Amino acid sequence: MTAEPEKPILDCREVLEEVYLYLDDECSDRRRGVIRDHLEECSPCLSEYGIEQEVRTIVHRCCSQEKAPDEVKARLRQKLSAIEQVSEIFSEVGERDR
Repeated sequence: MTAEPEKPILDCREVLEEVYLYLDDECSDRRRGVIRDHLEECSPCLSEYGIEQEVRTIVHRCCSQEKAPDEVKARLRQKLSAIEQVSEIFSEVGERDR
């Protein structure tokens, strides 16, 4: 049986930088779990997350008829994926250096 690697611990700055990826479900399941765990344990971040979620709800209500072209969506997903991969590499390296 293989042991599952420990989830990295994020600080508040990292969580708030990634809250949009979390809200949009644009990060890996593992990263979502790490962010969710932090939000469940950190009142200030949870409060900030709640504010961000409310803003997204309002914007969605007001702008839900607007659609980005598929080409733009594809490019954005590709860039976000690359950013996420680099972020995960840096997180893993940081964990090893501790």
